[in-house]
Amino acid sequence: MGPAAPGTPPRATRGPRPPRRRRRPRDGARTSGSRATRSREAATTVLRRWWPALTAASAAALTLAGGGDGGGLVFLLFTLPVMYLAVAVLDRPGTSWLMVALVIALHFLLEAAGLTPWPFVLGLGLLLVAAGLVLGPLRRPGVFALQVPALALFGGAGLLTLVVSPEAAVAVVAVGLLTHAAWDAVHWWSGKVISRSLAEWCMVYDTAVGATVLVILLIRAF
Repeated sequence: MGPAAPGTPPRATRGPRPPRRRRRPRDGARTSGSRATRSREAATTVLRRWWPALTAASAAALTLAGGGDGGGLVFLLFTLPVMYLAVAVLDRPGTSWLMVALVIALHFLLEAAGLTPWPFVLGLGLLLVAAGLVLGPLRRPGVFALQVPALALFGGAGLLTLVVSPEAAVAVVAVGLLTHAAWDAVHWWSGKVISRSLAEWCMVYDTAVGATVLVILLIRAF
């Protein structure tokens, strides 16, 4: 373009555009958003802290809703002390849930092979006792040393259920689970041998199932 004609006013130069003002959300929308955020954070906190108890309560409810698998509950009396022994001998609480998975897998494999699981589990427990005493973990004082009498106590309760009447066996299982819940509480409080998450899980499950079964037995008795 050529120069502007004489007498023509010069063009106004455009300056930078002012920044657009963001629309402020309404008070109601801002409040509902903050509430939703707080609710999600609270739910996440609850799940992060209480997931062992919540999942254990759900598992107990499923067990009781299904009438309670008597054989499965008896098997718990054998397997729980053996799982704790295995973690104690390894002296690695981080393997607690791995041991749970391995014992469950062993149970299904033995049943699929048509074998009775409890003799193999008790035999494994005795091998673990020998290894723990030789290697040293089970010679430590406190909950480590008490793993051996715990195997004798709960394993003996499991054997007792095999020779008494079905009604008495159910009572033995209920009392055994409640006793094991107290044993779980010892582990949770001390923070030794098994992870606290597993101790909390077992404590809630054992208490819920054992107490409910015992209450049902008492109601039937009277």
